[in-house]
Parts: sequence; C-alpha cells; structure tokens
Amino acid sequence: MSHVIGIDIGTSGIKVGAMDKKGELDFICYSPYSLLYPKKEQIEIDVNQVWEKTKVLLLEVFKKVSKQGSVDAISLSTFCNTSVFLDEEGNALGNGIMYLDQRSKKEAELIRDLVGDEKLQKITKNRLEPGMFSVTTLLWSKNNEINLYNKTYKWGNLSTFILSKLTGEFVMDWTQASFSGIFDMVEYNWSKELCEIIGIDQSILPKVVDPLEVIGFSDIFSDVNLMKEIPVIAGGADTACSTLALGIKPNELFESIGTSNVLTVCTDNSTNMDIRFLNRCHIIKGQWLSHGAMSTPGAAVKWYSNTFLSEKDILEETAKQSPIGSNGVFFLPYMQGERSPIWDPNARGVYVGLHLNTTKEDMFRGILEGCAFGLRQIYEIIQSEYRTDFRNIQAIGGGSKNRVWAQIKANVLNETIEIKSISETGVYGACLVASVAVSYFNSFEDAQCQIKNETVDIITPQKESVLRYNELYHLFNELYPLLKTFFKKANY
Repeated sequence: MSHVIGIDIGTSGIKVGAMDKKGELDFICYSPYSLLYPKKEQIEIDVNQVWEKTKVLLLEVFKKVSKQGSVDAISLSTFCNTSVFLDEEGNALGNGIMYLDQRSKKEAELIRDLVGDEKLQKITKNRLEPGMFSVTTLLWSKNNEINLYNKTYKWGNLSTFILSKLTGEFVMDWTQASFSGIFDMVEYNWSKELCEIIGIDQSILPKVVDPLEVIGFSDIFSDVNLMKEIPVIAGGADTACSTLALGIKPNELFESIGTSNVLTVCTDNSTNMDIRFLNRCHIIKGQWLSHGAMSTPGAAVKWYSNTFLSEKDILEETAKQSPIGSNGVFFLPYMQGERSPIWDPNARGVYVGLHLNTTKEDMFRGILEGCAFGLRQIYEIIQSEYRTDFRNIQAIGGGSKNRVWAQIKANVLNETIEIKSISETGVYGACLVASVAVSYFNSFEDAQCQIKNETVDIITPQKESVLRYNELYHLFNELYPLLKTFFKKANY
C-alpha cells in the first residue's frame, strides 16, 4: 500500500512516520537530540546533527514502508523558529539560533524604534520580541557577525535548511514566515516596507510558499531503491500541523504540552488577533492561529526531575504527595524569560513560600500549579478577546499524559480536558498535508474524516478543588508585578 511520510522536528527530538491512504499512521520512529548553550542568553541547535538524524529516521521508515508499497511524498513539520544562515549549496554556516535565544535584545529595541509598534503590529499582527521573531537575530548577525552575514546566500529557519537538503530549493512556508517579524500576514508575503526600514536585503530571504506546494523532488532513497524521485511538500509549523491533525475549526482551541505549553485558538478573522499571543497564518489560507504560548513549562518539569529527583521517583506519584497549594509554595514558571502573557525576556523562575518543612514533593507540585496558573491567564484572554465554540479542551503532547497535571489544569481552568491518543500530531499533520497535495484526499475536510485519534481520558473539574484554586490563582497573579522591576535590574 502507498504511503506518505511526515517528518516532525521538535525542540528535543525528531519523529518520522508514514500514513496510508486510509489515514492510518504507522511506522513512527524517534531520535532525541540536545540543545546547545554556548554563552549566557544564547541557545543554539546543531542543524547538521538534526539533518543526519532525520536522514537515518527517513531511511528506517522508508524500509518499513517499502515492504508494503511505495512512498508517494514527504512533508515537514518543525518547531518555530531557528535562524539558519546558508551558503549557495545549502550548507549551514553555523549553528541555528533558537527562538529562546536572547542575544538580540538591542536589535529588537532598535527595530521598534525604527518602525514603531503600531506599524509592526498592523503588518505582522504580532509584537516584536528578541529571538522569537527571527528578524531580530538576522539583524544581530548583520551588526555583530558581519563575516557570517556577508557569506550568507539565504537566511531562513530550520525548515528552510531541511527542505534545501531534500530538494536544493530555498523556501519558507507561510506558517513559518509568520514568526519572522517581517511578514505581511494578510498579503502572505515578505513586507517590502519593513525590510527597507530595517535594512534587510530581500535577496537573502527564501521564497514564501503555500504549505501544500510541491517544492521539489528528493533522491534521498536512491541508494536503497531504484524508484523515482519523491515529491517533497513544504509542510508547516508544528502547531499548525497539529491544528490540522486535530480537526480544529475556527473558534475552537486545543492545548499542546512539550517543552512549551500552548493554548491555540483558530480564527477566520484577521482583524481580531491579540498581540499578547503569537499569531500566524494557518496551513489553510484564510484562517489564522493565535498561540497563547508559555515558553518553558515542560522544560521546567524536566529540569526539576533531572536536578532533584532520583530514577525511582515517579512524577505523578511525587505530585500526589503534596496537597493543593503545595503547602504554601508558589512557582513562577519563567525559566528562560516568558512569552504569553507577560512578554518579559528578563523574567526567571522563582519559588516563593519555601519553609523548613517544604519537601521536594511540594516543590514539584508547585511547578505544576504555577504552570497551570500561567495557562489560566492565557485562557482568560481567549475568553475575553476571541469568539469560541468548543466542548472540551483537547490536549496533546508528552506532558498531556501526566494525569495529575491534567487534573490540576482542569481544576484551575474549570474546564474539561480531553487527552488524545496520538501525541504525534505534528507527524500526522505533515502527512495530511502531503496526502492532500498528492490527491489521497480531495480536501483537508475529507482527510480529517479519516483521522483516527481517539480520546483516551477525559479529566473533569472537581468542584471543591476549583474553589480552592480560584483563591490561589488570585495570589499567584500578585507575584510577577512585584518582581518585574527586580527582574529588569538583575538583567539575567
């Protein structure tokens, strides 16, 4: 049976899987990798390592598929964003610079001064923040690494690099370009006006493409098979692909929990996108996605587990050993600055309320509760600024499998959370894009009817806990304003 292959590159690992014409997702393979921390405020990724690992996984999945049939297309899903500087051959001129990287604070301020927040927000539908909107990193390179900048033939992100390795073409789909800081979200193209004001040479920008576009053909499997070259479809950003895989329609939302924790709402109204969120074009033209994105909840859980817990400690059991309110411990989950809703690159993680009887269980539960309180701040913005129509909040990602955390969130939000069976929605979404591009299905609506992503658990709010968490939430909201000036003065 014929299949399409989807590649999903997240911030800690790579997944590759295949989907057949019936919508069945098979043969998922995974490989982890680690981020790099070369200097204070700098976070990078070895894109060549990622490419080598991706090739191995692609070959592994291809061999499994070829026992049953052919591969008809490859498509891509990657996190946003990583700045990558490329030469004419598509070789990376250095490590990719991650969205969490804070080296371009001065450049972000400079761009705001040159352009003005009003114009930036009118064109890009976003605020401008260092690293997260990658034009700041591009300008940093121009100002601080002129040799690198002068050698650059094309600048793009991780997807630009991977797709160039597969096809030799330099492109960026519109879901990815939305987070560049120089992209017109309504016109679906680079903003000539912004590039001129900021001083960006448009010749180094990749071509903006539709996620469904066949951008070229790959001979990556030529050494193991004599089959024809395989079409490569542009694909999209990971949350955009996940939105597609979950069948989210305008005015619906879902939660994704990995390194970050994000509430995503879909809209068909380009004039109603709150700038406290990350806003982007959806894969489907005429629809947009607003992401209330906390940067490091999943990373904070991993940090605590790796630093303070033993291999014998079970995360869910650890959290259960502390009561609601974590015995008076509060946690601000800003381990590497924060995006929604405070947008403060100087903010950091803080424990408040530690005492001599505080246990490691209290501190761990404090992380789970602090992240849930941050999620509620985002949810309240969605409730007040967006028109929504949904039954339950669908939850995906590795963190969604932690039932204790899901119960805390259900109580804090006072909403029912629906945990889905398939966490590989980035892979699934990439496969759906490929399947429509090569006519497995006539439309995304037809494709979504075939999706087999069952609900594995439904977490409902507990009345008494909801009331208690309401009290604690209002206390939590007092913490960051009291520390904001301190964070700025400390200037981590």
